[in-house]
Amino acid sequence: MKKIQIITILIFIFSYPGQSLANEKSRLIMGWEPWAPFAYASESDRLTGLDIDIVASILSKYSYSIDYQKAPWARLLKLLENGEIHICASAMKTPEREKFAYFSFPYQKETYLLFVRKGEASHYNLKRLQDIIGTKFRLGILRGSLYGSEFERLMKDPDFSKHVEDVTTDEQNHIKLLANRFDGFIQEYSRMVTDGRKSGIINQVEPLFVIEENILHVMFSKKSVGPEVVDSFNEGLKIMMKDGTYQKIFEKYNLERYNMISPIELSVDDRG
Repeated sequence: MKKIQIITILIFIFSYPGQSLANEKSRLIMGWEPWAPFAYASESDRLTGLDIDIVASILSKYSYSIDYQKAPWARLLKLLENGEIHICASAMKTPEREKFAYFSFPYQKETYLLFVRKGEASHYNLKRLQDIIGTKFRLGILRGSLYGSEFERLMKDPDFSKHVEDVTTDEQNHIKLLANRFDGFIQEYSRMVTDGRKSGIINQVEPLFVIEENILHVMFSKKSVGPEVVDSFNEGLKIMMKDGTYQKIFEKYNLERYNMISPIELSVDDRG
């Protein structure tokens, strides 16, 4: 009888759901595409970036290890939906994505600003885009970019749209501003920090006001990740904010001014 009981216990232990997959479940695959300063290969060919640092820093504390898979963004979304990868970062929450992904608490934001020539911000009595109407201000935008619902609404008004000219690259906006062909242009802050430092334009411009902010999350595949992983990430994010690690990572990439999430923005459970 005792022998039978021992065998039964052993069978229960080795057949307990998840027990044999423990090692597999502690290893997660994070999808990424090259997009400095969030995910990119360094000069030494080491994967780095703000997203890489934050996700790895948090999940490693909960005994998860991370492998990385590089692919274009559209492909990464499909892999996540199919459960072939577990994580994607820098994601906006949409109803379509919520069908196949859990969303973490907000952990960063992309911020679009109106930039003018350095030293000239005080020359303009502009607090919002609508204030451009009736002025001589010339605004450069990147063709095909989305700057929020307010911008879209204003572009339907000829009194506003006549002030706007689109270009095909951010660099063209920079050149036209410095040549006094534009009075300002719109660009996302992290792109200005990354590309602007290389070209030097960041030292020749200053922000006038914020155009649009988009809250970003880390996505987790519902097909291959349980809610407990998301809960661990959210808990770790709160701890990271309290102990200063979060701020240090943003400072490392010079994104602390406009891309960090405030404690108020984090206070609401926005996982979905």
